[in-house]
Amino acid sequence: MNRQILLDLLTNILSSQGYEVDPLIRGTSPRTDLVVAKDGGVTCIQYGGTETDLRYFADAVQGAYDALFISDETTDQMARFADRYNIRMWDRAELEIRIGKAMLAEAEDAGYDLLGQEYRKSHEYEHQEYQKSREHEPNEYQGYSTGRMQEIVETVDDSRDVLQLRCAAIRADERRAIATAKGFVSGITGAAIEFVPFWNYSYVIDTHRQYRAKTIHIAAEGSGAINALNREKHEYLQDVSDSISVPCQDYEIKSPTVTKVEAREGILNDAIESNTRNTASTSTSGGAIVTEHRTVRPLAKDIDLDMDIVYLPVWKVKGMNGSIMIDAHDGNAITTPVDDDVEFL
Repeated sequence: MNRQILLDLLTNILSSQGYEVDPLIRGTSPRTDLVVAKDGGVTCIQYGGTETDLRYFADAVQGAYDALFISDETTDQMARFADRYNIRMWDRAELEIRIGKAMLAEAEDAGYDLLGQEYRKSHEYEHQEYQKSREHEPNEYQGYSTGRMQEIVETVDDSRDVLQLRCAAIRADERRAIATAKGFVSGITGAAIEFVPFWNYSYVIDTHRQYRAKTIHIAAEGSGAINALNREKHEYLQDVSDSISVPCQDYEIKSPTVTKVEAREGILNDAIESNTRNTASTSTSGGAIVTEHRTVRPLAKDIDLDMDIVYLPVWKVKGMNGSIMIDAHDGNAITTPVDDDVEFL
């Protein structure tokens, strides 16, 4: 179907139902096809045709808002992914029914909410059968019921904070973090988000060193991140934005203890060490061949270094016998401490 015609149609229907289109919200609105608000709730709407489109939508919304993905055709894999990230999904059949009901309601001057749960509730039996068919599936999505979307939408908490914080995106929600943590701790009692500071950096070296009559060219690039709490090395943090919507009310922003000067010194020393070269020069003296070895390295002034503070969101999942940290960006358990307080099992 034509994307723009569909969006124009949805905009007209929702506007007539009292929705505010492109509302002013705290922080930056997610980059989605349509953002609407009503009674304090914000809904993001995206039209797409592939699972890749659905994944980009999940990254944009980050679990912070009610999310609706519309597609001409949907697959079981798309349904499982949408369910995992709390995204409602309409196929063409459901879209046709909802738009038809909305138009009839307008003609009859009756109340109908296009984004409500009426149609989904009327198909409760289908969702139960779908869930039963999934109970025996041996995959990572087991335990996430499609029908639970009704409860989640009805209990959306409008008090989520949007933080003006340079931060990697939150891709793993609380449910996924808890599911991962079950392999490490038992008797899980809760989960909270910690924003851990890192000195994100990249550098370029392009210099020449003269040794006798020989010119040595040193050229290199490097990147990475330094934990600003314990100096542990980490890969370069990507997919960073200037604000982040926190998907839970229990969170903590850690303050850096490693200063920029200290981090810079360590980064430069590592860059110099990793780009140090040994060179040899051969000459003759009195009929003898003399070979001289010399170490050539770049100087700190030869390194073009770019660095800034970036936060990594981490789920701290607590259990009866300890706690485990789950990277909220990639969903994996963290096997090395991210600060001096965490107990690893």
